[in-house]
Amino acid sequence: MGDSELYYIYASSAGKSPGDNVLVLAEGSPTDLFVASLNDDKVIVLSSQPSPAASFDGSDETIKWVQALDSTATGSVTTDDTGKIQSFELQFTQPWPLTFSSTSDALSLAFGPSSDGGDRIPPPGIDGSGQSLTFGLQTADVSGITVRDLYVGAEDGGMIDYVPDGVLDLAVSLPSPEQGNPKRNALWYYPAATFGRRLAMRLQFQATGSNPFQDILETVLKGLTIKSTDVVFSKDMILVETQDGDQPLFQGSIAFSIECSVKGSGSTDPEVPATVGIDLRESSISLTFTFKSTDTLTGIIKWLASLIGDDTLESLIDDLLDKDENGTKLFSTPILRRLTVTLDTQDPNDTKLDGFSIDIEVPANFGTASNSNPVVFLISYIWDRITKGFGRLTGQLWNGFNLSGNLDLLPHEESWTILQPLTKSPSESIEITALIPGQTVDSIPETLPSQITVAYISLTQSSFDIRCSAVAIPPPPSSAPQPYLGEVTIEASFEWGQSKSFALNVFVSAGIQPSEDAEDALPALLEGSLSYNSATGEWNFKASLIGLYASTLVEFFDDDAKDHVGPLISSIEISQLTVEYKYTKGPSGTSSGTEFTISGDLLIAGLILELDFKYANGDFTFSAALNPQDTTATVGDILASTLGSDIELPDFVYNTQLVGNNEDAFRIDVLKRSTSFFFLAQLNIAYVHIDFLQMHNTSWGAKTPSKRLIKVALGGFSGIQLDLPLIGSLTQPLDELYFLWVQDPQQSTVPGKGTGLTREDLDELKYGLPNDPILVKDKIKPDQQTPKDLLLAAGCHFGVIIHSNTGVRSCLLDYEFMKPSASGTKAVREGETDDGAPSTQAPYKKIAGALSISNVGLKYKDKMIIVMFDATFQLGPLGFSLLGFGLGFYFTSLDTLPSVTPTILGLAASYEQPPLSIAGLMRHGNDGTLDYYAGGMVVGWQPYQFEAAGFYGTVTVSGGSGFTSVFIFAKLNGPLATLGFAEIRSLCGGFGYNSSVRLPTVDEVYEFPFVASSALSNSANALDVLQKLVDPSGSGWFKPLDKTYWLAVGLGVGAFQMLVIDAVVVVQFGSAIKLGIFAVATASIPTPASSFKLAHAELGIAAVADFDYGTLKIDAQLSPRSYILDPNCHLTGGFGLYSWFDAPHADKSLLGQFVFTLGGYHQAFSVPVGYPNPSRLGISWNLGGGLSISGQAYFAITPKSCMAGGRLHAAFYAGPLSAWFDAFADFLINYKPFYFNMQAGLSVGVGFSIDIWFIHIRISVEIGARLYLWGPPIAGRVHVDFWIVGFDINFGADVSRNEAVSLMEFYELVLQSQVGRSLSAFAMGSLPMAKQADEGAVTTQEPVDVKIAKNEGHNFLAQSGLLNPQDQPEREQNEPWTVRAGSFSFVVECKMAINAVKNDPAGGNILTHDDVYSTPMKLTSPLNSTVTVVVQQDGVSTPDDGWQYDKYLSGLPRALWSKYDPKTDPRTSGNNIGDLLNSDKGVSTLMGGVLITAPKATMSPDPFPPYVVADADLQRLLSERPFPTIATANDGWAPTPPLTEAPEDQYNAVHDAWAEPSLGTGDEGSRGFVGILADSLKWKFVDDLKSIASIPARLNERFKDLYVAAPLITK
Repeated sequence: MGDSELYYIYASSAGKSPGDNVLVLAEGSPTDLFVASLNDDKVIVLSSQPSPAASFDGSDETIKWVQALDSTATGSVTTDDTGKIQSFELQFTQPWPLTFSSTSDALSLAFGPSSDGGDRIPPPGIDGSGQSLTFGLQTADVSGITVRDLYVGAEDGGMIDYVPDGVLDLAVSLPSPEQGNPKRNALWYYPAATFGRRLAMRLQFQATGSNPFQDILETVLKGLTIKSTDVVFSKDMILVETQDGDQPLFQGSIAFSIECSVKGSGSTDPEVPATVGIDLRESSISLTFTFKSTDTLTGIIKWLASLIGDDTLESLIDDLLDKDENGTKLFSTPILRRLTVTLDTQDPNDTKLDGFSIDIEVPANFGTASNSNPVVFLISYIWDRITKGFGRLTGQLWNGFNLSGNLDLLPHEESWTILQPLTKSPSESIEITALIPGQTVDSIPETLPSQITVAYISLTQSSFDIRCSAVAIPPPPSSAPQPYLGEVTIEASFEWGQSKSFALNVFVSAGIQPSEDAEDALPALLEGSLSYNSATGEWNFKASLIGLYASTLVEFFDDDAKDHVGPLISSIEISQLTVEYKYTKGPSGTSSGTEFTISGDLLIAGLILELDFKYANGDFTFSAALNPQDTTATVGDILASTLGSDIELPDFVYNTQLVGNNEDAFRIDVLKRSTSFFFLAQLNIAYVHIDFLQMHNTSWGAKTPSKRLIKVALGGFSGIQLDLPLIGSLTQPLDELYFLWVQDPQQSTVPGKGTGLTREDLDELKYGLPNDPILVKDKIKPDQQTPKDLLLAAGCHFGVIIHSNTGVRSCLLDYEFMKPSASGTKAVREGETDDGAPSTQAPYKKIAGALSISNVGLKYKDKMIIVMFDATFQLGPLGFSLLGFGLGFYFTSLDTLPSVTPTILGLAASYEQPPLSIAGLMRHGNDGTLDYYAGGMVVGWQPYQFEAAGFYGTVTVSGGSGFTSVFIFAKLNGPLATLGFAEIRSLCGGFGYNSSVRLPTVDEVYEFPFVASSALSNSANALDVLQKLVDPSGSGWFKPLDKTYWLAVGLGVGAFQMLVIDAVVVVQFGSAIKLGIFAVATASIPTPASSFKLAHAELGIAAVADFDYGTLKIDAQLSPRSYILDPNCHLTGGFGLYSWFDAPHADKSLLGQFVFTLGGYHQAFSVPVGYPNPSRLGISWNLGGGLSISGQAYFAITPKSCMAGGRLHAAFYAGPLSAWFDAFADFLINYKPFYFNMQAGLSVGVGFSIDIWFIHIRISVEIGARLYLWGPPIAGRVHVDFWIVGFDINFGADVSRNEAVSLMEFYELVLQSQVGRSLSAFAMGSLPMAKQADEGAVTTQEPVDVKIAKNEGHNFLAQSGLLNPQDQPEREQNEPWTVRAGSFSFVVECKMAINAVKNDPAGGNILTHDDVYSTPMKLTSPLNSTVTVVVQQDGVSTPDDGWQYDKYLSGLPRALWSKYDPKTDPRTSGNNIGDLLNSDKGVSTLMGGVLITAPKATMSPDPFPPYVVADADLQRLLSERPFPTIATANDGWAPTPPLTEAPEDQYNAVHDAWAEPSLGTGDEGSRGFVGILADSLKWKFVDDLKSIASIPARLNERFKDLYVAAPLITK
């Protein structure tokens, strides 16, 4: 059937449009929702358009699903004239012929009409939510079957073995439905059920013939009379996921519904009619009785009493249901609702009564106000054969019921399973205030709900008990802070007649979740009870907290405090806590918690602290003191337990032991101030007091980390006595020393500023530490101080405290070390030697014995705090300075005084008695890796001065043997020799072995020791110079470096009594070579000694060639001290010349680049990294009287362009009158084709300011002009600016011309020669000349035959193997080469870039590279540039074979060798000069020649055989007895050949021989063999080895898989 004949019914959400064969349902209707859930396409497919009905097409997903139940099933859909679906119909033939329909008539036959006579299920049988479709049985005629057939049809055939035969053989029938007798015979379809697509069928069959249940049940249930029996057949088909995809799963069951009556054994016992549902199971029968009458309780109880033989049953139940308290009955009239009886059928021949339960509906006279809806309980009495009855009635609050009356419309509900209360308008909840009959519960806490929906009661002869479950209410803000209790259990009870003394407890077992930011994510358990005192009406809450961290206690703080206290206590572990709340009655009648007390034990590093946490009237105290115990812990462990593991402390702090035998040894407190919260911990160890403080400001967010501080006050520090040689006894001169650790995890909001404690933080800390405030070194002036000033940076600090004469304490020095790492990780304490922080110094004047102290400093190194002093002492005319004098305090822990070690690194001496001056020093240093001795001396006798220094040290290299480093430096100043107009004034030199010299930049030349002499003016300055000379650290000029050597030679020359030049040549060699020339030239006119100088200039020059990185850098810079005409007329400026060439570590992207600049570059030029950037050549002159003049100039050449320019500014100020003059010019020039761009400007202005009181008026007039000029062709614009008006004047031709050069001109440009010389480049033949069209493309080539000299366009460079003849050591240019053939290679370098290489003029290319372009030629297509190199011996007509050819690449300027781009050409792109100002990609890497290597040498034939040294050393050794002959192996160990050619047979034979050996498997067989072998080898566990003597289990299972080939068996 074609698609055009089918009819489609789509849901509105399918996105289809209506058509002739397409129906789209109304959006949102139940049918629309139902169809949308049928399948992915949301469609019903019919075989034709309904008229009014049409059958499902075979492709429809719904009928396919139904056919899984019956493969012959068919179906149809009926619509009205508008296409609206009216009903569905399904026809089955298996297991019985049935027709189901969703018409109103069929559904009315199945379920009956509604109470108002309407439809209970509206057509077409779909519920309002569109989730299900219900069919009613329309026709059926099923007979001639038995219950056995029903079990088989329900897919429950397994029950046949347990059902009595009489029941299985019971005949049943299913007639067509009748009006007025609904049997709920129906079919339900759920296309999108929660647990999968489902189809449910329910059929109620009628039993015919004799009833077997009467015989089965009357033996046990005497008095039971059965009147009729129906069989309920149920079968579900569910779609489930399986390994084979979605498959239908069938589930079914059989139940029995009987109409009967029961009667007790007494003659007066009433007969009670009932409907019973019977469920047969494997070993039991369950009977559920329901009753249509409300007065059946007495009759049923009498019947049950007769069954169990208990005459007290009736009185027990009646007595409990008739109880009253304080004159009020507990329950109104009870109604029997359900009876469930269970029979034990494990022994089919001895069926027993196993148990029963009675469910009674009772309206209660408590639990609600008098005018409220009644509270209904469903109370049960339960009896079983083993325990009998317990003499107790139990029940629960009956709510959550469905009063719609439509439960029978569901497929799995039966009359005996549907139970709804008969009491009208029952209450859904019970009130706590009326929980006790006759009593009122007062002052209910605000956290408890007044209405309870879950309640259970228990009634005994002696007591009343009720148990409820409720969800607590979050505590209001007005009450004392408390955690949310969650779900609670309420229990109340009293003895009958004593309800006034009832007991009421609310049991709490709640998990308290830690805060989001807490490190421990596990909740704590709060367990306790909220008790009510019925005599006083007061509530009291007691609970314990188990398994928690202190962060959980945040719940017990105010909402305003939670976010701030949480970070303070988050890491503390708690062993156990008890919580007690006191409640106070409020005006609303409820009570709220106003006070609480929390006590318990805190665990910190194994120490137990007793917690005392109280809250009352909005204030709290939180403190914990150490519980004395025989336990020790380190300070680090305590702080780690409190703060977490991210602390960074030195060893001596971290490892200090705290003995927990004193309650004053450790204490913590949480304090509150208006703007901050504090967590304070105090430790007392021997003479050391430690304060730990966490602070969280109320203005910070909850996730903002707390700031932390640890302060260690070191007592006993000031009285330490020392004995020093030559000095005598010395008392440690400092008053106090303390250690601080500051942590601030917050990120700084100010760029470049660190984190730590600010001024306002320290003010807050005074509240936490009132008796011992933090003293810091405040370096900020009072008028510049702000609250955000950072005074203590994060990290470790040592502070030096001094006392004034009046006893006032102040911080002299704050030494910061062990700064937090950028990654935030913990600093490594093991093996720490130096924190890397520089020492800190402060001026400190004090006389300590013979020493005069001028400065004090601190340094933390080698786990030692070193207090350093600048100290001197005088012995007659000699002054001595102690170098590196300090006191090293080695702390192992804080509970013992540190050991003190004096340190002196060296001694300096000075003598100053003109004309003689002497200064010298000697020092020794050792930092663990460098052990050195260094010294120096300066001796002066006017006019001469000699300076010398030396260094000797041993460097220890990690994992190596180390090396020795030496350097020597010497310099002599004074008049040494006169040569005509010049005079030699100084000589200097130096040498270094395993040493490097730091080559200065142009800014550092003035301080380079080889050329600097001005610092040696007196002995004090000389000592400073010597200190810097011998300092091996990174700031010094010389430092050890393995396998590096240097040599320096220099001199100073004076000329004409006005010019002085100090210059030095430095060569550094070893692994790399550097050559440097450094000089300082000073010119003073007329002479340096003249009181008036016309000019003074100081020029520093630095030239460095680095042959390892391929750079040549020449810089020069004028000193700021330079001037002309007048000292106020300053001169500035410098120049730079840089070039990059090929070298082992050269940057290949820079090869071939160069730059030359005087005074910098065009202001718009983008200076690349590595280019020199000197200051402008300039003059700045303040002439006085308000007149000043300044000027600047620059000139630069780069691979792309040339630029130059200058500026002039003059200004005059005379009170309110001012005038100015400005002029400038900037040039930018392109090489080829030539192009220039120039800007120039001139402006003159005058201004006048008028100030009258608070009125300020500025009047100014300015006239200016700017000239913009470019070309060729020459064109430009003049802009005139006259005060309030401006205009432009354009001039010149602005039409670009094609200035592309010819190939000859380009060749001449490359060779940098004149035309005549260029023409001579064609000596080897003819060079093609290019004719170009206007666009610049090469169109024709004509040979130009010109005789030129050889090698004009090529260079021949020997790379290796070049020899110098002994008789001619000096080589002349273009002489023949003498080479070593085995290693000879040379380069044919082409001045014209090439893209191909040939070794045969008639052959093809042997090498190719990137395309070659010419920018001056404006080529957009590549230029063909090929070099042909033929290597041929003289006198031989053919070229040599075997020569190897390789590319020789060069970096060539892109200004010549790049592809032409009109967009970057200023002449064709609208004066676009951006590319000229951008120096990126200044060179192109092209093939600039060919590297040719000689053929490999051929080994000459060797007439001598190889000589084997090992064989030559062989010696013949004779034995006394000959070696025994080798015995022939026994064939018994050889394997037998395979049994057959088939591998399968061999596998089986080997497996069988192993699994069942011929020896047997017992102690006489394989087990015994293994045991004997183990005994002989002295192995242990012989019995264990015997137990595994058989083939391994896994090998036995996979024998053929684990062996790639069948093994063989020995004979």
